Amino acid sequence: MANETIRNPMKYTLGTAATATGKSKATIHRAVKSGKLSALRRDDGSYEIDPAELHRVYPPVSIDSSEERQMRQSVTPEETALLRQENDFLKQQLERERDFSRELSRRLDDEATERRRLTALLTHQPKPEVIPSPPAPTEQQGKGKLWEKLFGKTKA
Repeated sequence: MANETIRNPMKYTLGTAATATGKSKATIHRAVKSGKLSALRRDDGSYEIDPAELHRVYPPVSIDSSEERQMRQSVTPEETALLRQENDFLKQQLERERDFSRELSRRLDDEATERRRLTALLTHQPKPEVIPSPPAPTEQQGKGKLWEKLFGKTKA
């Protein structure tokens, strides 16, 4: 434990100092070497820089502005134009999808209305009237008709 170096979490390394100031590691290292910035050299060869000392020389940079700076550096004017064109295309496609979704919703509502109307017709349909069937012929009537068919009307 005596040989281990205890690192102070409040101290910067060259990399974290570079990130905190928006400068490169080489710039921070040159400032340390020239004496412009004081830093403690560790046994492993790395540097330990006090935040107050670092920001005395270089002002802090917010993470958002450093990301914005990197974004500006990495995007060329041609890429910007292409990105705008792609963005416009995607907006148009999104609007078409929204229109399609609205149309499908309208159709679904129309179908539901039609289904409710047909269900109402089917469930409230009056029952058919019972039509009386003709009386069943009796034996006498049945014989008479056959006799009439065979021999004509001879009975009085």
